[in-house]
Amino acid sequence: MTAAEKQYGDALYALAVEEHCEDEVLDGLTAAAKAFAENPAYLRLVQDPALPKEERLGLLDEAFGESVHVYVGNLLKILCGKSALGLTKGCLEEYRARLYEARGILPVQAVSAVKLTAPQQKKLKEQLSAKTGKTILLENVIDPTLLGGIKLRYEGKELDGTAAGRLAAMRRALTEA
Repeated sequence: MTAAEKQYGDALYALAVEEHCEDEVLDGLTAAAKAFAENPAYLRLVQDPALPKEERLGLLDEAFGESVHVYVGNLLKILCGKSALGLTKGCLEEYRARLYEARGILPVQAVSAVKLTAPQQKKLKEQLSAKTGKTILLENVIDPTLLGGIKLRYEGKELDGTAAGRLAAMRRALTEA
């Protein structure tokens, strides 16, 4: 994440907190980032310096107008003026990280060979919540190349409880002894 993405995400979050509109801003910023990711040609168009600034801002108003919170619209216009709408995704990531931190939410990615059942997900969330003291937002990612077990990713950490991971740990332990 760039310093600019962090700065804009932080500033937007601080403003949303002051005005008690965190969820609305999150929804709008998510929609904008998704729209830019799905339509790169549109992103290039609204950042084209050959178009007058007023025209580019008008295109943003047409695309997002009333559908996003006014703070999101204003951020997009600022980024557009700097030909930096590509920073929207990073701004969203920083905003979401700040929001989740404030609400005690921990996003966790659980990688498994097959989809975890609802009871398995519930038990995993309960165990992680007890360990971390946070509300767990669990995403189950399927990786059929795993032989078995589960790999957890959160807070920049990776806990490898897969069969391959356990075998590798045993191999390391035997070679170090």
